[in-house]
Amino acid sequence: MSKKLRVVVNRRPDADPNVAPFPVTEPVEWVYTEYQDNKAPPDSLIDADVYIGTDFTKEMGVAANSLKAILIAAAGYDRIDPDAVPEGCTIANAYHHEAPIAEWVMAVAVALDHELFKSDRTFREGSWEMWPGRHGVYRELMGRTFGIVGFGAIGRRVARLAHAYEMPVIAAGRADHADGELYGANYIGGGKHAREHVLANSDFVLISTPLGPATHGLIGAHELALMKPTAYIINPARGHIIDEAALYNALKNRTIAGAAIDTWYQYPESATDAPRPSEHPFWELDNIIMVPHHSGATYGTASRRAQTVAQNLDRLTRGKPLINIVHEISR
Repeated sequence: MSKKLRVVVNRRPDADPNVAPFPVTEPVEWVYTEYQDNKAPPDSLIDADVYIGTDFTKEMGVAANSLKAILIAAAGYDRIDPDAVPEGCTIANAYHHEAPIAEWVMAVAVALDHELFKSDRTFREGSWEMWPGRHGVYRELMGRTFGIVGFGAIGRRVARLAHAYEMPVIAAGRADHADGELYGANYIGGGKHAREHVLANSDFVLISTPLGPATHGLIGAHELALMKPTAYIINPARGHIIDEAALYNALKNRTIAGAAIDTWYQYPESATDAPRPSEHPFWELDNIIMVPHHSGATYGTASRRAQTVAQNLDRLTRGKPLINIVHEISR
């Protein structure tokens, strides 16, 4: 490609204007604009070759008259409207979040098992109710079964850590057979029966499958009812993979022991918006750990993703195929 790529990128207020936002080796023309609600103003996409962002709407697609690629510095692509993607435009994402997410998963597993947040809160208030002499002894991870639904990069990283804790690991995915390193996991297979086996036989269940038409509501009331009453479910994937009402009812009625949820059903739509994350009052329950979608948001993740985006910009300049192409929505 003879001319510089025209690349639309969000202007961050804390960014150094003398430093390129992504570490490219080929020269590009950066078009800095202030994103509103994670979206570039449609007019900024006129004559642009590349848009870097997580959201893409019909209005943006109409304005993007020469767009060759949408590069997502994240794994999820559920906020890209497939119908808005212009003809000839390739979508590529970036992962590299499996290490911090796996660390978070194991941290909340321990926190749930030991009721750490309740213990801290009540002890600060002057109560000894969580003292083993009154509460009874607690459980440990060693020897308990860790189940994984979705055996991609995150699932395998968690399997690796859980195996180090001397936990038996069972997993289900999309394929009948798993390729590559299993990290000590017993891969049950793909499909409904394998998934139900994992749910019914695990003490901890990790949801780590992508969100799509086939996985929206994948875990509903039937699936949650298969779980042991002493089991926990952990979701750093996407909220809508687990049915919202079914999860709330299972926690409220204590048909499962608890949950740690990182991804939700409602998110802010502006810089000042602060909606509740669900229409159900999860925040009133004491058997759930709630955090605002930050399990993978680390400096390391951001740095590694920036490298992937830069690599794709260089490849596009050189006329080479992109990496991490999202074929489902590329045109």
